[in-house]
Amino acid sequence: MPSAYRALAYNPPVPSTSHAAAEGTQALPAERAVADRCPGVLRLIEAADGQLARVRLPGGFVTGQQLRVLARLAGEMGDGRVELTSRGNVQLRALAAGAAGRLTSDLAVAGLLPSLDHDRVRNVLASPLAGLDGGHDLAPLVSALDTGLCARPRLAELSGRFLFAIDDGRGDVARLGADVVAVARPDGATVSGLRADADDVATVMLAFAEAFLDERAALRSTAWRVADLPAGTERLGDLVAARCGLARAAGSAAPVRPPARPVGLVAGGSSVVLLAPLGRLTAAQVGWLADRAAGRAARVTPWRSLVLPDQADTAGVLREAAALGFGVAATSPWLRVTACAGMPGCASALADVQADAARLAARWPGRIVHVSGCGRHCGRPAGTEIDVTATTDGYQVAPA
Repeated sequence: MPSAYRALAYNPPVPSTSHAAAEGTQALPAERAVADRCPGVLRLIEAADGQLARVRLPGGFVTGQQLRVLARLAGEMGDGRVELTSRGNVQLRALAAGAAGRLTSDLAVAGLLPSLDHDRVRNVLASPLAGLDGGHDLAPLVSALDTGLCARPRLAELSGRFLFAIDDGRGDVARLGADVVAVARPDGATVSGLRADADDVATVMLAFAEAFLDERAALRSTAWRVADLPAGTERLGDLVAARCGLARAAGSAAPVRPPARPVGLVAGGSSVVLLAPLGRLTAAQVGWLADRAAGRAARVTPWRSLVLPDQADTAGVLREAAALGFGVAATSPWLRVTACAGMPGCASALADVQADAARLAARWPGRIVHVSGCGRHCGRPAGTEIDVTATTDGYQVAPA
């Protein structure tokens, strides 16, 4: 862990001292009737087109060499495509039933699987343009959080749905529904409503995760996420404030409205954001990205796009990207439409939503549209404005 992130004084409580237990008025938390089935690298999920693996990319950071490994594995073991998720991770589809062993080996060598125990819990969003357009660089903080998470064995008990978010103050990831939200600036920070020194953000975020596990155990809950617990963030904030000696922040540190989704030339003209058509890339497209990310790591965004920092010839990169099928302008349909896997990849899907998505989205120009193959609404991103769902009677449309 970078030395800049020091350890706060932390005194974990005995679980039986839970506020609810002490008061003798335990509220019934939301219960999860089934086990968390989020896929990972070690735990593959069976889909209609084969096994599915999800590779975590904390903060969305991925190097050129790692992209080459993903492209090779997609081509040799999967359907030749790499999917981007709404949490800035990637997925490989159509894998053979026995693929986990080779995946584990190859991804570990590439630095994409630093902990077998924490494979599914390394869910970290970060502002994708942080440090590129004059803002605060979040890369060291993301690294510190990921390293600290993997160093604490107990945090492997978190569900695959538990989510951390680190915002640099622009408000792009602070309101995406994460369980622990940090807004980190050079002059100070907040973590889920508590004031924290900039150097302590990773430690405080991990304290929130441990407080969640403490409270879940005290309530005998099967909760996956903070919102599943009574009083949620407020209760955990009280616990962490007492343990770490922190105070409540005076108000929100994030902007009232998040900025527009970036696309094309960004960061003062030195970096580009490319839109992946419906979040799916061919192995050839990923290989091209790997060549362009040789100098500085690319970043997968929560909007299924990619940031290529520090490009010497941005005009040439945008031309090549457009020719390869990426969206490179605000007029691209891929800026505002997303879709789940749909038929034939998902056995639950009632329509080929990947084929229908662009046509359906054209009915609501300027609106953010998600097309789902069934009522589960898998992969629907935060900020969706028009929800289109396949049913046995055709598509149903509703405001999200």
